Amino acid sequence: MSAMTRRQFTLGLGAMAAAPLLASCGDGGGDDVAGQHVIVVGAGISGLSAARRLADSGVRVTVLEARQRIGGRTWTDTSLGLPIDLGGAWIHGPEGNPLTELAAQVGARTVETDFEDTVVLQDGAVVDPVSVDAAGQEWLQILDAIEGMTARAGLDTSLADGFAQTGADFDDPLMQWIVDGAIGAEYAADPDELSLRWFGNEGEFGGGDLILPGGYRQIIDHVARDLTIELGAEVTSIAYGDSGVTAGTAQGNVEGDRVIVTVPLGVLKAGTIVFDPPLPQAKVDAIQRLGFGVLDKVVLTFEEPFWIEQFGARSDMISLAGKDQPASDLVNGMRFADAPVLIGLRGAANARTREANSDEESVAQLVAALRAPQPTGFLVTRWAADPYARGSYSFLAVGSSPDDQEALAEPVGERLGFAGEATNPEYFATVHGAYLSGLREADRILGA
Repeated sequence: MSAMTRRQFTLGLGAMAAAPLLASCGDGGGDDVAGQHVIVVGAGISGLSAARRLADSGVRVTVLEARQRIGGRTWTDTSLGLPIDLGGAWIHGPEGNPLTELAAQVGARTVETDFEDTVVLQDGAVVDPVSVDAAGQEWLQILDAIEGMTARAGLDTSLADGFAQTGADFDDPLMQWIVDGAIGAEYAADPDELSLRWFGNEGEFGGGDLILPGGYRQIIDHVARDLTIELGAEVTSIAYGDSGVTAGTAQGNVEGDRVIVTVPLGVLKAGTIVFDPPLPQAKVDAIQRLGFGVLDKVVLTFEEPFWIEQFGARSDMISLAGKDQPASDLVNGMRFADAPVLIGLRGAANARTREANSDEESVAQLVAALRAPQPTGFLVTRWAADPYARGSYSFLAVGSSPDDQEALAEPVGERLGFAGEATNPEYFATVHGAYLSGLREADRILGA
């Protein structure tokens, strides 16, 4: 396959121009905010970036986090003896990306992942690279056809409807792998869930995809330094009005002048936070229409990197051809950590369905597909079942549009703001999109 970034491969459109990183202006804030107390709900990267900006400007900030850890959907686990990011793991497009600068500030090492540098397996055997390349070229032709359909597609038309018009053979195992990886794992959604009209609408920074061998926790800890963060403080109610805001938790109420809500879209969809007064109908409708997908990981460690001798796989990735595989692609840990670890990726309905499996079942399925020896350790994520996430990241679903992302981002009066990747129409579904949304809301309060 051609040496393109994963998102370029997904879109077949090349790098899209990044919007200037201008601060979002608003009516609130200004000089009077210095004496105010701002509550931030959620200690993911969006909440932390908002709190960091406000605190650095002299504003009193309290971050309320339901978990017993910070980071939200960025979660660096070290239980297997090395840092593994179980949620967000890559800096997608380092050129001009604010996370690149943050990584440099903390001295975090980065390694580029080439998602097209892969060895594809089918029934335990290596697929001829010529066949893989041919399938990749066909996929680019399909995406060219899809690109021509988007502008005239109706809001109720799905990407699957567009695929059907191409006449391509999606029963081919290689094409099934490409769809499961380039769509299911990339967008955390299946083609029948994704809007054809808005497919490929996201922006991107230039460059490749950088993984952090030391984990995203390096950046999270840096942004969170010296902030006031209350862990185990699940917010179940938010009252807001002319006199201020009150965030209700099991430990009691926290009062402030303003609040920024940064919980995942999945939590907003679940309605576990009661707003008083209720949110405007336009925001409620946007929450309902936007999609929130799932990308899960199955992490396996081994005594030795068996895949090098067994498959000659020294590439960045190992992929599994066929539909509904226990993972569409696996990241080769030897390439970024020099350790015998494989990180399996599975998305959308395939991931949701397999969350009902036990860890042992998930591991056994992947071991069988790889014809692998027994692993020395494993980790299995279940982001859909996580009550404080209820999924992985947002997507533009059938029936939704960027207008819904804008509506979700819109503050309610002067007191209630919203941030998070789902509120970023340009860079949704990314860590940098979440980070920038937090800065946007902090700057709105500061009147920047």
